[in-house]
Amino acid sequence: MLISNNFASANKKSYFMRYKITIIFCVLILSFVSTFAQSEEKEPYFRSPLDIPLYLAGNFGEIRSNHFHGGLDIKTQSVEGHKIYSVADGYVSRIKVSAWGYGRTLYITHPNGYTSVYAHLSKYTGKIAEYVKDQQYKKQRFSIELFPYKNQFKLIKGEVVALSGNSGGSSGPHLHFELRSDITGHPINPLLYGFKIKDSLKPVVKAVRIYPINKHSHVSHRPLAKYYTIAGANGQYRLRSEKPIEVYGDIGFGVEVYDFLNGSHNKCGIYSVELQLDSTTVYYHEMNSFGFHEDRYINAHIDYREFRKEERHVQKSFIVPNNKLTLYKKTLDRGIMNLTDGNIHHLKYIIKDSYGNTSIVTMQVLSKEKKSELELTGISVLDSNKNPAKDLIKAISNPLNKGTNANAGGKEANIPVSIYLAPMNLDSASISPNFVKQFSYPLENNYETENIRISIPPYYLYDDIMFEYKMSDTLINAIAPTHHIHNSYVPVHSYYNISLRTGHIQPRLRDKAMVASVRGGRTYYLGGAYANEFVSTRTKRFGAFTVVLDTIPPRVKAINIYHGKDMSHSKNIKVRLYDSLSGIKSYRATIDGKWILMSYEPKNSMITFSFVDWDRLGIVSDPEAGKSTYKLKVEVTDNRGNTSQFSLDFIR
Repeated sequence: MLISNNFASANKKSYFMRYKITIIFCVLILSFVSTFAQSEEKEPYFRSPLDIPLYLAGNFGEIRSNHFHGGLDIKTQSVEGHKIYSVADGYVSRIKVSAWGYGRTLYITHPNGYTSVYAHLSKYTGKIAEYVKDQQYKKQRFSIELFPYKNQFKLIKGEVVALSGNSGGSSGPHLHFELRSDITGHPINPLLYGFKIKDSLKPVVKAVRIYPINKHSHVSHRPLAKYYTIAGANGQYRLRSEKPIEVYGDIGFGVEVYDFLNGSHNKCGIYSVELQLDSTTVYYHEMNSFGFHEDRYINAHIDYREFRKEERHVQKSFIVPNNKLTLYKKTLDRGIMNLTDGNIHHLKYIIKDSYGNTSIVTMQVLSKEKKSELELTGISVLDSNKNPAKDLIKAISNPLNKGTNANAGGKEANIPVSIYLAPMNLDSASISPNFVKQFSYPLENNYETENIRISIPPYYLYDDIMFEYKMSDTLINAIAPTHHIHNSYVPVHSYYNISLRTGHIQPRLRDKAMVASVRGGRTYYLGGAYANEFVSTRTKRFGAFTVVLDTIPPRVKAINIYHGKDMSHSKNIKVRLYDSLSGIKSYRATIDGKWILMSYEPKNSMITFSFVDWDRLGIVSDPEAGKSTYKLKVEVTDNRGNTSQFSLDFIR
């Protein structure tokens, strides 16, 4: 009986022990599942910079004039004043206020190695706003750049730091938002970091452009690049032409493609482009990041002529000689295909956006040799556009034995065409009658006549060019002829030097002389200095240039104030600044001799003083006298040193 009881007791203890272990095991499993679920639903590191639905007017890497777009342009419902939030914990590391570019900008550095950037703001908030205004009054400048010490303005995720706006070079209310690497300073694609932006739409392909790379190549029997439209939709595209495109020699391709996001009609950029030849990848790029120092190489990446002339965003799928972009992940022979075997080849574009939405373009080409219908004989280059040379291209059996009669700037020479044409990569069979010299991109290139001097440093061109120049009549408001330097559809990477002859200028007017670009019959200021009968400056573009004198001072116009007006119930003072030639260089405004902060918006030529700052002026008035009279004074200087002064009295 004792044994039986002991046995029963032992079984009971064993049962409860097994039960306890089972319960503990279940609790551990549930705990693990719960923890796993929480980790799966973990909040992203970065939150939205706005508390409204995110719709984009522009995305990362989008094609812009002379640069890739470095962030996201987030729509703000066509209004200013939305609260801007810090996307994560961090501290304010940089503040910049400018009338141009990003306008009012805030930089917040985060512990994870990234800095977030918020641009085109209307105002800063809280202690940041007070700090900025204190520094503006201290330095007596509207435009200012500040670097607060680390943790001077420590922020938590979701803290309000500013209000959205339209400042600087913005063309409408929005927030420009960026993420930058603290290691490289390069902008990073924010769409790869979990921001809640809906995009289920596939990239839209408009066309394919095919390029003969050199004079031995042709597309459809012509030594010219050709534009082919596309058929298809919803990610599946092909060339409209049912027959294979006949090509021969070294050939390159380009694609005109845009991306659209849900809820927006804005054309945005794509994330990646892959081009396959017979199932082999010959070109691949993706838009994860880029350096600001690379920005201007965008003009080598795109078809610059199509961009400037037709406003088409054609991205080349081959790399021209002086293209130093680092976004190319894989290329075979720089993306250039040698198609000379007489066979049909299958090509396929695979194009993706940042969310993986994919579009495919298929096409066929037949590599077929055919003698070009046009061959180059000689080049007649004239000094004037009054009697342009015609019929420059003729069909003969041995064109490169001929010479070229060059007459430019009063100098004549007979030069073998082969000197110019043998190494050249031509995308056109026509040589301009204004051709004067071959420029080679790795070399310093100079051109000089009695009326002009041009000097382009090495590697400032993206490829060799057949340099053109001509001189035309003097414009009504100019003091020098119009100089046509090459053509505006060919890009230049950075500043090169030009000097234009003016002849003698009276000493009192020499600092008023400026080089101006000529576009659409209007002149645009480029600056310059006079010396020895030439005015010299730098420019980043080819085109038409002349010299004008700016002796006209800027104009100042009061908008909401006049002499003797009672401003007691006004929120601000608004004044417009105008200058029709060289543009506004600086301005200074005072009330009773005290410097006042007037924000500048070049878009509407307006400077504005807010009466919120009145107490900062330290103006002492007699309270028993009631309202007092004060003097507003504005001084404005343009870029040629012409100055205007404007003053009036007001009551407050």
